[in-house]
Amino acid sequence: MSKILFFILSFQFLYCSNSSGKIKESDSNAFKTIQYYPLSYLKKYNGQYPQKTKLLGNNPLTKRLKMLMKSRYNYLVKTWAVETPIEIKNNMFSAWGCQQHNCSNTNFIIVVDFTKNVVYVGIREEEKIKIYSEDGTGNIEINKWANRKE
Repeated sequence: MSKILFFILSFQFLYCSNSSGKIKESDSNAFKTIQYYPLSYLKKYNGQYPQKTKLLGNNPLTKRLKMLMKSRYNYLVKTWAVETPIEIKNNMFSAWGCQQHNCSNTNFIIVVDFTKNVVYVGIREEEKIKIYSEDGTGNIEINKWANRKE
């Protein structure tokens, strides 16, 4: 029964999200559905490397990333190679990774705002930036990353 409910809610979320990776304001039920997967466990990873913690493994963050990014999640996982330690500050989680031998042109950031319980992702692919936000809002860490020049 719970698998069927999860499938229905996941389908509803995928159907309601727009192509920009942001959830439309009218889709608040879908946003509440993805917030069901708690992320407070990420706080214990401060200072650790994402690969060591299996950050992109089978966990609540992965479920939310897949719902937010759809097929682009696979690109992130496939391309994420070089990384920096996870950082927690100002009640925000951030993890950064990039494509091996191409860090300045193709890199990623994952940010979780624990206060708002919102996940944000930035993909810089060959210098073109795409930002994903569960609630359609911006985030200061994502903005800093997007404006950074290597």
